[in-house]
Amino acid sequence: ICPSGKRGGDLGEFRQGQMVPAFDKVVFSCPVLEPTGPLHTQFGYHIIKVLYRN
Repeated sequence: ICPSGKRGGDLGEFRQGQMVPAFDKVVFSCPVLEPTGPLHTQFGYHIIKVLYRN
């Protein structure tokens, strides 16, 4: 299981460029509070929900 799975999938805060490019592109362009996906990366499939942006 992915380490974030132990936290309910929460990846915490991260900056642009810290994640794989496909994930980064979606995370920093999707609407806040709106579930997005599924997105496939080399780590598997992801449903993304951005809670806030600074």
